[in-house]
Amino acid sequence: MLRKLDSVLRSEMFRSLRFWLAVITLVIVVLKLLIIPYPWPELPPAACTNPPIDGGRCGFIFDEAHYIPAVRKMLRGEAANNEHPPLSKALMMLGVLIFGDNPHGWRTIITLSGAASVYLVGLIAYELTNSKKISIIASLLFGFDITSFNISSMAILDAPALMFSLLGALLLLRKKWILSGISLGLASLSKTSAPFVMAGLLLYTLFESLYDVEDLRLALKRWVRILELTGFVAVATMVAGLAVYDYGYGAFSTPFEHIDYILNYHSSLTFSSGDVVDMPLSWANPIIQFPKVPYYVVPPRMTADGKEYHPIAYYGMQTPLWWMTWIVVAFYMYLAYMKLRNGEFPRMELFILSWFLMNYFIYFPLAYLFHRWVYSFYFYMTVPMVAVGLPRILIGDKTAEFILYGLTLAQIAWFFLYFPVKPTWFIDFLLAIGAPA
Repeated sequence: MLRKLDSVLRSEMFRSLRFWLAVITLVIVVLKLLIIPYPWPELPPAACTNPPIDGGRCGFIFDEAHYIPAVRKMLRGEAANNEHPPLSKALMMLGVLIFGDNPHGWRTIITLSGAASVYLVGLIAYELTNSKKISIIASLLFGFDITSFNISSMAILDAPALMFSLLGALLLLRKKWILSGISLGLASLSKTSAPFVMAGLLLYTLFESLYDVEDLRLALKRWVRILELTGFVAVATMVAGLAVYDYGYGAFSTPFEHIDYILNYHSSLTFSSGDVVDMPLSWANPIIQFPKVPYYVVPPRMTADGKEYHPIAYYGMQTPLWWMTWIVVAFYMYLAYMKLRNGEFPRMELFILSWFLMNYFIYFPLAYLFHRWVYSFYFYMTVPMVAVGLPRILIGDKTAEFILYGLTLAQIAWFFLYFPVKPTWFIDFLLAIGAPA
């Protein structure tokens, strides 16, 4: 009897979506924790707090050279890096207090928030499709996206911003408006681009209200109520968080002064005709790709037989998933049109298209018309929706599903090919087959 019960429990466990999402997330957590010590600083913190900063010898990856010195100053009670919201840096501070002023302290909590996004992507996919298969594949595609993995393994602002954004999106889909607003407010306290997510979500709820309620006035009234419960709460959460920071550090008289400073700073970041900028079209274009970005790459070393390899190499690059972006956009525009034509509300289609509009396409006018500096890693906020949208297109037809499984395997292979810190045996294997190492 007990053996039979144990068999049933095991069977139910392996059929559970949350079990498989937890397994995928745990794998990502382990891989992230393994690389946290790389690189390790050669110089003491005192030599890596004030300019000039040698990022390589300080053990900083990419923009950690901005944020870790700011965290050190904030731990001393100084206001620092005020052009960016404080929450992500506060999480880094918490890590330093727990694990010390070293890579474990800088990156552990950020790493965990990045891994949490993998789990949330799967839940959002299930909320939109009610399909365990689609949800698991979406989680795999995002979790094994090497650029997203690298970005969310560094002590920078992006991972907490995406985690809170995805949580806010999930809560919004479940119509938990106030909780969604709180989460989106925390996302805005993490990074200045997070309000774009909120704008996309509110745009989606506007479409939903206009479809559900035939009377335009009543539809707008319903949407304004959502705007109050979600948008206003998000803004209030962000303002309250800035007020706590500004009061504690004496940075600004009011949080509104701080917001004005942030907006003025970011609006001033423009490029000229001679600057080299990875424009938005190159972020997801397999034909015209932006050059591979070396976030942190040690000089090449030589094997005994004269082959070059990099023991540590964090890159930002397109992946097989990114190449699917325009296919997802085109299909979802078509599917939305067909559903509306048949009198059906295109819930998933409009959700994903609204997200794309405000988190990817928004950068086209900013870059091409207003010459605002943009960077390819901004696409990190859009990658989850490519991962959610692609499986739904290919699930259902046997041949299409084989293509999807092939793309998923290619995404995972790409991930390990460019994994930032490779063990010696894996480097030897890559060199033996003529792959980059």
